[in-house]
Amino acid sequence: MPVSVVEQLKDLTAYPNVVGFMEPVKIEGILRNESEIFVLEVKGETKVSLACDRCLAPVAIEISFNIEERFSHTGREDEETETFSGDQIDLADYVQRGILGALPMKVLCREDCQGLCPVCGKDLNEGDCGCDTTELDPRFESLRALFNVDEEV
Repeated sequence: MPVSVVEQLKDLTAYPNVVGFMEPVKIEGILRNESEIFVLEVKGETKVSLACDRCLAPVAIEISFNIEERFSHTGREDEETETFSGDQIDLADYVQRGILGALPMKVLCREDCQGLCPVCGKDLNEGDCGCDTTELDPRFESLRALFNVDEEV
């Protein structure tokens, strides 16, 4: 039996890194009955907006994922199957896992993204802000006095 679902996701609470869904989630595939075991094999795709990990600019990412699951009305001990009741199988959790598993670990708006200034927060891709971003390790603060030429040791 062919399976085809198109749904626009609006609730982002289950997707912590996603800023928004730019396209509906599309799922297409088949559901087969093999001796009271229902085998679902579908491919899903959508387009999401994620924040750049360096500058927080929105980045559009196309997501593709596969769902391959086995279902039965009664859990069989000899096979790994998911159980369901009634005449419908809720795919929401499987779609969520597929999308989360397909999200990239790191998202950059471009390879040479400069990020944000740690002092004033300006987007450094738009130009330098002039802030002093020299960071000193606080563990070596007491040693800094040894190299300070203005102080007498």
